[in-house]
Amino acid sequence: MIKINRLYSEPEIFTPISFDFGVNIIMGEKSEKTNKKIGVGKSVCIEFINFCLLKRISDSRLNLIPKKNAEIIESQIKLDFDFNNKKVIISRSISKPEQVSIQIDGEHIHFDKLDDASEYLGNLYFEKYPANTKRLSFRNLLQPIIRDERSEFKDLIKCFDTNKSIPSDYSPHLFFLNVGLQKYTEIKSLNVDLKKKNTFYSETKKLVTNNSEIKIQDAKAHLNELESEVGKVNKAIEQLKTNESFELIQEDLVKLEVKLADLRTKQQAIKFEIKQIDSFPKPESINENEIQIIFNQFKKGLGDLVERSLDDLKDFKNKIDSFRNSIVNDRLISLKSELSEINSIVRKLDEEYSEKISLLDNGEVLKDLKASIRVFNEKNRELNNLRSLIQKYDESERSKKKLEAEKAVLISDLEEELYKNQETLKSFKESILSIHERIMGNREAHFEIKTTKNQSIVDFIMRTDDDGSHSTERMKVFIYDISLMLNEYTRENHPRFLIHDNIFEDDDSIEKSLNFLFEYNNKTPNEFQYIVTLNSDLIESASKNERLLFKVDDLKRASFTKDNRFLGMKYNETK
Repeated sequence: MIKINRLYSEPEIFTPISFDFGVNIIMGEKSEKTNKKIGVGKSVCIEFINFCLLKRISDSRLNLIPKKNAEIIESQIKLDFDFNNKKVIISRSISKPEQVSIQIDGEHIHFDKLDDASEYLGNLYFEKYPANTKRLSFRNLLQPIIRDERSEFKDLIKCFDTNKSIPSDYSPHLFFLNVGLQKYTEIKSLNVDLKKKNTFYSETKKLVTNNSEIKIQDAKAHLNELESEVGKVNKAIEQLKTNESFELIQEDLVKLEVKLADLRTKQQAIKFEIKQIDSFPKPESINENEIQIIFNQFKKGLGDLVERSLDDLKDFKNKIDSFRNSIVNDRLISLKSELSEINSIVRKLDEEYSEKISLLDNGEVLKDLKASIRVFNEKNRELNNLRSLIQKYDESERSKKKLEAEKAVLISDLEEELYKNQETLKSFKESILSIHERIMGNREAHFEIKTTKNQSIVDFIMRTDDDGSHSTERMKVFIYDISLMLNEYTRENHPRFLIHDNIFEDDDSIEKSLNFLFEYNNKTPNEFQYIVTLNSDLIESASKNERLLFKVDDLKRASFTKDNRFLGMKYNETK
């Protein structure tokens, strides 16, 4: 059992708040200047309690307090509470949220990591249980215990801010009911594996079916055809290799291929050189008359220095042209001759290669060994790829079906366990009906737990009179939470404290709900602790008309107004 005694801070940033067994009200009231009661600090007060009970700062509204408010950020927030007959004080600061100081019966323990502190308190909570008991984390236990207003009290299981997409977790609820937690955990873990298998199965199916363009059966039929084609080509190649002449000729074929490759390289080189020679400019043709004119001009200008005759000049030009033509023509003739010779050799080697191939090829299956091997490789690659994909598809389908079968067995086991624990569930249902009758005036309500095949695994079905409306849904959550805390079976595992932040919306529900809890506490004192925040106008009417069985001031633990805020100041939460 957990019983909160006192919330305070060092240095003091708010007036300490003491709590007792039974009903504890944190009130929002009007001030002399305004009737507004929102924004006075009721929810922040609850956030400080939750923070001391190891709520992560990233999930808390305290993370939105502006950093400029250093006094608040640096102060040590402290919570004094009884925990399984031990005196505990937890201390944390917003500035260093991972660091947790825990004092138990006067002994101080410091943690640098929040998870370590949570594990420590979780072990402390479960120390009275057998070693084989399925354990939950400390924070996991508190999920249904502390509901803030951002949950809007729309759902029995979803206790978080409605703006956050947090999956439903039935673990603490099943633990309090002492039914099916182990099987639920196993199925939950199996669901994670099954989700991975389903993803792999779907992706593999897309590859096999080419994004659903063909059916799986068609892909498998194509696989059979490929296997047949590859088998035929492979058989033909193997027949050639087993031929006696193959081993005798194989080495010759390799040598011929090397020679042919070398000669074809030379062919390309010679053709390139011939092309270059053909691109050379031809000697310019100059007639004798032009040469004579140029010669006379030079001779006139140079006088006696030029003694050579025009005939000598002509002779010199002819020698130059002849020399050039001789070199180019001789090289061109040589290259063409060499090319012709190589072409002849290549033709002969090609003929020889074809003859040797023909010795291996009977003409029925293979016409070219290299081409056949290439076809074989391509078909074989396609075959292996498709075979691998289909094999992965079949394996993933089998694995998926195996996990689904395991899940079906576990769900069946869970159903059997629910059936065997009908006494607990019947008692819990009776608690719901009894509280419903006390508050709603009738027993027109229902509760049951069913297994499902979807991700939630189980479904808590609860119906109340005229359910569906906003305020009635809130009362449904209230009745369920109170039943969990007070039922003779579920209270054994329950911490037996409960916090509701702004759950009530009308004075009638407040009157009947709080009267019920007040009466229950008078009959069986010190059995539970209920902390609730509400605005004074919702309870004023019932109080004035004396419909309440108690004086509000007797249960009021703190009162905040616009002039007297919880933290003594107004601030805007950061975004």
